[in-house]
Amino acid sequence: MRIPFLRRSGRTTVAGLAAGAALTLCISGASTAQAAPVAKDGDRPSAYIIGGAAKPNGTYPFMAALLNKGRDSAVDRQFCGGSLLSQDVVMTAAHCVEGTKAKTIEVTVGRTLLSDKRQGSLRNVADIVVHPRYAKGNEAYDMALLILDKPVRGTAPVHLPTAGTDALIRPGASATVAGWGNTDTEVPKYPDRLRAVNVPVLSHIECKASYPGYDKSVNVCAGVEGKDSCQGDSGGPLFRKLPGRQGVYQIGIVSYGDGCAEQGAPGVYTYTGSAKLWKTLDESAKGKKVKRLLGR
Repeated sequence: MRIPFLRRSGRTTVAGLAAGAALTLCISGASTAQAAPVAKDGDRPSAYIIGGAAKPNGTYPFMAALLNKGRDSAVDRQFCGGSLLSQDVVMTAAHCVEGTKAKTIEVTVGRTLLSDKRQGSLRNVADIVVHPRYAKGNEAYDMALLILDKPVRGTAPVHLPTAGTDALIRPGASATVAGWGNTDTEVPKYPDRLRAVNVPVLSHIECKASYPGYDKSVNVCAGVEGKDSCQGDSGGPLFRKLPGRQGVYQIGIVSYGDGCAEQGAPGVYTYTGSAKLWKTLDESAKGKKVKRLLGR
């Protein structure tokens, strides 16, 4: 996962992003993630999928990839993940887009193979809503909502847990995390094809033991040695598929962590079922507006 550290004061350039490492999910053995001079997702070292597998076309159509606008391949321009929350809104991590102008990025939804322009939908971003508490310096509220210029039709958005409940984050439950993050902790390698791994949800006590700054009111953590999200997949979803239910329930947003799939260092996610997370979105005018758009 990402190593938590202070954010840089400025957003990196597109060229710097393409040259640097990304917040991703790793798919290799456990090892220590090396912080690159420039993080692909902009503000923190990246995250990748460790212990995961490539997914066939059409898997997880709600998955979104955030891209810097440009002429390079989407594989080189992708810097964070996300998920379709409604036909007009993509949810991601605040640290992916804080300080970014909406006109400089675009989003793909439903694309498994980043380089295949025939897959999924490509949308411009009309506005970026960073959680107001994150904007004020509280990194536990690592959520941002991207307002798309046109709706994405024909794709089922993710479901969210009932606000204020914790049934879906019971310790020991298995959840899935997916993304296009770095797959090699030694030599950065970013896959074209979406990858995913199943990880166990941990108790708040275990999470707090690993990260003193962990806030159980808005965070959840998951992972085990050899299986984790890591550099390059920040903003992507942690989700569960429930027996007898259609679609998936997103329980987390890839946020931060210490190393990649190391023992005692699980990945930390923004908990999407947190009542506090959604209630405090009202603390900004943009937050209130997007809540009305989502019917929350």
